[in-house]
Amino acid sequence: MTPLAQTPAKAGNGTDAGTQRSAGDSVHRSTASGHLVGDMSMEGKYCIVTGSNCGIGLQVARGLMRRGAHVIMACRNMTACEQAAAALRSEGLSGSCTCRMIDLENPSSIRAFVSQQAAELAASTDSEVLFMGAGGSNNNSGSGRPSDAGVEDAAAGLHGGQRLRQGRRYVDVLVNNAGVMGVSPAADGSDRHLTINHLGPYLLTRLLLPHMTHGSRIINVASRAHYNGSLSLASNPDGRAETIRNDTHHWFWQYSRSKLCNVLFTAELQRRYGYDSPFALTAAKSSSSRGIGDGSSSNLPVIGGIGAHAVSPGLVDTGIIRYLLPGQLRWLLAPLRPFFRTPEQGAEVVLYAASSPELQARNALFLHDCRERQPSVAARDPRLAADLWRVSAALLGMPEEGEELGPRE
Repeated sequence: MTPLAQTPAKAGNGTDAGTQRSAGDSVHRSTASGHLVGDMSMEGKYCIVTGSNCGIGLQVARGLMRRGAHVIMACRNMTACEQAAAALRSEGLSGSCTCRMIDLENPSSIRAFVSQQAAELAASTDSEVLFMGAGGSNNNSGSGRPSDAGVEDAAAGLHGGQRLRQGRRYVDVLVNNAGVMGVSPAADGSDRHLTINHLGPYLLTRLLLPHMTHGSRIINVASRAHYNGSLSLASNPDGRAETIRNDTHHWFWQYSRSKLCNVLFTAELQRRYGYDSPFALTAAKSSSSRGIGDGSSSNLPVIGGIGAHAVSPGLVDTGIIRYLLPGQLRWLLAPLRPFFRTPEQGAEVVLYAASSPELQARNALFLHDCRERQPSVAARDPRLAADLWRVSAALLGMPEEGEELGPRE
């Protein structure tokens, strides 16, 4: 996974993805499945959403802001991101947003993004900021405005109400939403679906783990296309898996494989850091003894008890599918468009996974229509999930364990 010449990518999470209505405009609303999703408060939560300048990601950002969260809009196209952020701020939502650049095809960009997030989170440690009043006015309680750009943007984005943030800040929610479908191979022949849809989010998630805490949530936007995916790992003479075979060359099978990787990655996250993981009890004890976010430091990170969920937004009308199909098939598809979901509807399952108390301390692996579904047989293979974790680390030149297990400071 190396930086490549920028080629146009059909962005979006496409598969099964997409829709729009206005995620969260009512106290309770029905999803496409009839499942009720309430507007659970995310007041003061720090959320990162990749690919949030359009489509499902934009609606997820809107829904989180409507619930009071501060959203980091992590995008590659900064012009589009700033335009989307300005539109969200103009809506008078109770939360706020900040644009940050990330290119999931470039490991250096991912590491730079995480370093910036770490600095901004650390800058708010032991700070006490009071935002109050209408129209985004604020009062910093006489302590002086913090220099942290994220906090400044949060203040500028608030409209009405009041919020008190005190102590250490963590990433409460990470939504790995950005993705591509139907893209050409990279210059070296490697599969860009695998690079952008799996390896990029894998690296981002692992590097952000030290900045999460007990109760944080990771949502990987997958797809029902994973049922069509297969994953073949090449082994060394000792039988140890060491790389991913590039044995399929049609974009649909490559895309399906990347979505299978999303679910397998989620399963391994649950095993290593989920509510039932070895770290979970330590995390719970540490949180209760010193208080989450109190700014105290420790050489032993507390990253157990984290929720990890793979979600399927359904077949969403983002324009990607129509772009990929030949003209005749697009014509045949036209009568079916009313049955497609809007980006807002596609965002509902993501917002449910990010905020629902129903998922508190519950390892729901794969969600569709805001209900837990059984993923494919391959996605339920614990050996395959563990091998994918190890092989992904090797492909990225990072240790299987350890890089995310450093000091929390």
